Amino acid sequence: MKTALRRRVAKRSFIGALSLSIALVLTACGTSTGGTTSGSAASITDGGTLRAALTGEPDSLDPATSSIYTGAQVYEGIFSKLIDLNADGTFVPDLATKWVQTDPTTWTFTLVDNATFQNGEKFSSADVVYTFNRILDPATASAYAGLYEQISSVEATDPTTVVFHLKGAFGPFLTNLATNGEIVNQKAIESSDPTRNPVGTGPFTFVEWVQGDHISVKKNPDYFKKDLPHLDAITFRFLPNDQSRIDALSAGEIDWADAVPLQQVGSLSKDPRFTYVTSAVAGIPDFLAMNTTKPPFNDPKVRQAVALAINRSDIKDVAYLGTGEDGLEEVPTGSAWYDASGIFGATQDVAQAKKLLAEAGYANGLTIDYLGLSQYPELLKTGQVVRDELKEVGITMNIDPVDVSVWYDKYSSLDYQITSAYQERTIDPDNFYSLVAKSGGPINTTGYSNPAVDALIDQAAASDDQAARKALYQQIRTTFTADAPLAFTHYETLNYLMNKNVTGSTITPTLSLHMEDIGFTK
Repeated sequence: MKTALRRRVAKRSFIGALSLSIALVLTACGTSTGGTTSGSAASITDGGTLRAALTGEPDSLDPATSSIYTGAQVYEGIFSKLIDLNADGTFVPDLATKWVQTDPTTWTFTLVDNATFQNGEKFSSADVVYTFNRILDPATASAYAGLYEQISSVEATDPTTVVFHLKGAFGPFLTNLATNGEIVNQKAIESSDPTRNPVGTGPFTFVEWVQGDHISVKKNPDYFKKDLPHLDAITFRFLPNDQSRIDALSAGEIDWADAVPLQQVGSLSKDPRFTYVTSAVAGIPDFLAMNTTKPPFNDPKVRQAVALAINRSDIKDVAYLGTGEDGLEEVPTGSAWYDASGIFGATQDVAQAKKLLAEAGYANGLTIDYLGLSQYPELLKTGQVVRDELKEVGITMNIDPVDVSVWYDKYSSLDYQITSAYQERTIDPDNFYSLVAKSGGPINTTGYSNPAVDALIDQAAASDDQAARKALYQQIRTTFTADAPLAFTHYETLNYLMNKNVTGSTITPTLSLHMEDIGFTK
């Protein structure tokens, strides 16, 4: 999970990624990371500096505290995790060479013995212990603590063996490790500012951060994986304007861009000057978030009226130019977890929305304020579509477009009425519900609280039986969507664009860029 402030991506169908059976895990052990790429690794020549364009500037390069996806796009090349997910959703080794579940609450990981942190410290099991203790420490204020609440303790039995003791069976455990499990070094964290001086065991080493312009990294000569990375260096430029990235790519000023303007996907995907990469197995859900702690959205009938008033096909056609798919839940239709039965407000019902508003005391209508993100046109256009549709049920919605930083501060502090937001990397439904829907969840930015839903979320997480968990998530969705603290609106597609001489770019379920696999063609 990386919350809220990333450029829009989407559409994930995690068929392979969602199986957490031990058989799958053991099969995965011993394979190497990677997946389908935009070119053959055999055609890559080592060396060169990649000029990459990101859609925004990171907030932090500390993997435990960063909450903006552009931060992850950079720091995931600096750090390593125990395990990863490749493009087909298979768990693969990273700092762990193998892993085994000895009983429902015990996982043992065997670690590499040739990894070194970029400050010269040798990687060992003690770093794994420190990493997860730090995430779980309330003083760290990590948004990812909720992903690891089931950890009772982490034990370093020897330098290359670490054992996780869980409070109970925990279905999403491996997925969470692969998604948000970057390993840090205690000496590096405590000797300098980790937000600005990241130190990991990954393929690239941090060089500089020029505020408002770029971040530079260089090849880690001591990277523990043979013959990687291919590049000598990467410069990440911050180009939030859609057209600026395409203009820079066309002018030869950059080599790779992390997003394609939706109105140009059709033409640029066929443009012979570029290589276009997309995926049907990686993405995020978009939704309307409503502040349940203040009027008028403290009344579930008002929230339900909004959910019934929207037409998701209109949002897809207008805001996303027909790309992606209508969003009904936290996963897309291709996911093994998808189940649309029992979803409240799955189709537009203007008459019922008006009835609910009248029952809530707003027979003559009401006025609400929408917090808009002017830098993200798809989200702002979503607001405009919603505004027009809410008029039909008697709701006047004023749109207040603000800068990203202002939006985030207001959204995270519940200083808003209604806005568009999203939760990325929802590979396992627990990634969404434990963080966004559970009472007091680290990114519960609607203020929603329902003890019955909380109990179901805990029950679903505390199981490694996928069929049982799927049935529980169907129950959760039935209640959660009826309570309507948020209304899912859309599922988007993810698109990268690069010059023809760039190869190796891939899209994986975790949305990691895997820049170590990218290089220039011979």
